[in-house]
Amino acid sequence: MIASLREKGYKLTRQRLEIIRLLSRDRSHPGAMEILKQARRGSPRISMSTVYYTLDMLKREGLIRELEFYDRDNRYDINASPHLNLVCTKCGKIEDFEGEVPAFSEVVEKRTGFKAMNLRFEYYGLCKECVGIKGS
Repeated sequence: MIASLREKGYKLTRQRLEIIRLLSRDRSHPGAMEILKQARRGSPRISMSTVYYTLDMLKREGLIRELEFYDRDNRYDINASPHLNLVCTKCGKIEDFEGEVPAFSEVVEKRTGFKAMNLRFEYYGLCKECVGIKGS
């Protein structure tokens, strides 16, 4: 990720590197506020605007994906390839499903001529921790 940004001429400040480091280690699909809280541990003066600008830059370059929701904060996924996200409707946890994604886009294109440029697959339900909670 860092090499790709350097090749494209981006200035990699200490604050941007801290955000990239956090994202590369955190597979929980954190939101911007969580990224800010964690980044301030290593870079106390980092601002929310720096977090959003860096996330936008990484998204524009195709290095992360932004998961937008209508009922919760947007989250950021370091895995930018097409894959299935499992979203817990109780605790909000998001995890990646490790396995093949069905080739729906090819079927759609063959039948309609529509060429999908971006795919987003999500299953909504309860994570294994929330399934075990009484009353779920």
